[in-house]
Amino acid sequence: MQECFCLDGKIALIAGYFDRVTEVIALALAEAGADIALAPANEVALQEVAGKIKIFKHRFLITPINIADHQGVRSYVKRTISELGGIDILVNSSRLQFAKPFLEISEEEWHKVIDANLNGAFRYSKVVGEQMLKQKRGRIINLISALSERGLSNCAALCTSLGGVHQLTQALAIEWARYGIRVNAIAPGWLSTEVSSIEKPMEEALLKYIPMGRCGQPEELGALAVLLASDSCDYITGQTFLVDGGISIRP
Repeated sequence: MQECFCLDGKIALIAGYFDRVTEVIALALAEAGADIALAPANEVALQEVAGKIKIFKHRFLITPINIADHQGVRSYVKRTISELGGIDILVNSSRLQFAKPFLEISEEEWHKVIDANLNGAFRYSKVVGEQMLKQKRGRIINLISALSERGLSNCAALCTSLGGVHQLTQALAIEWARYGIRVNAIAPGWLSTEVSSIEKPMEEALLKYIPMGRCGQPEELGALAVLLASDSCDYITGQTFLVDGGISIRP
């Protein structure tokens, strides 16, 4: 079974909004053997993240990239291919959070969320997809949220952006299936890192609503990402995996 999930010799590009979930995925892919290129679109502690990944002694790149800069995205993809030898795995982290009543959302805010979450996944999938089509192989993993499939008050912009990535996952999976490219998504529900700031009564109500009675841990997503990045997922494509403690199947 270890060979089934081995990523030795694979090259993973992880792009978009960088948070604890993205860090867990990067570390899991590195531990499984992949070389890692990071392109965070937001402020991160670069040295700290680099130090954690370098422990696995694989090749490693990290450069902040403005996700709205199409030429910057293309240049970084070219650099990754040139320095690491290709791209086998693309992780699009569409996880910029935003909450506001719909009528209070400005056009600037709307476009910012759509650009970060949906357009960012579009740009990287388009540029990296060109390389994967040449290789006749590849794995694309879109990190989104359970809100890609269900609405939430005061989260219209966020839900819309994530729903778009959910549909992009399915559409690309069909379009590129015959070329050896598998496209899937991971959609966490409420995570412990996201509820730490809410008031205690609200947190208690939320935990009662989740069938498992607890929030998820970012660390619980790493193994799933390795599976979807590996050769073992060769017959899995177009799926959005809800990791939400059962909340999505509540009546």
